[in-house]
Amino acid sequence: MAKQTKLVEILGANNQAVMQSIDSHTLQLHLSSGEFSKSEPWFLKDEKNQEYVVLPQKVLRNIIMLIRKAHEDRLKVELERDIIMHAPIDFDDVMSVAINRVESLRGKDGSLPNIDSMQIVKEIKEKHPNLFIDLNTNAFVRSL
Repeated sequence: MAKQTKLVEILGANNQAVMQSIDSHTLQLHLSSGEFSKSEPWFLKDEKNQEYVVLPQKVLRNIIMLIRKAHEDRLKVELERDIIMHAPIDFDDVMSVAINRVESLRGKDGSLPNIDSMQIVKEIKEKHPNLFIDLNTNAFVRSL
């Protein structure tokens, strides 16, 4: 939660400047509010009222990290939902297998691709049917 608050503070920075073209290779910035900061974004407006944001590399990395974390949190919630829908005998065992499968898909850069959580659970159920209750058997059906 602290990093999310930090992100809101960073994106709410008040470092605004007007950008003026001096020549084809030179731009001049005139601060209209805020101050020079190496840790906050700059909000720029050019002579044609086009708006830009200049982010320090560290801020951009933090934003990307937060997006990745949100993606992974969403995936975990989807896995939990899909596992429960398939009637696991032991939820934690199935989740452990699912997490191992997801981790095997992680890229060299540490990112996860888009993953179909339902497909992951179906694959686990197919490979490890002993981890799920078989709702197709007559074991739960009372004879009359």
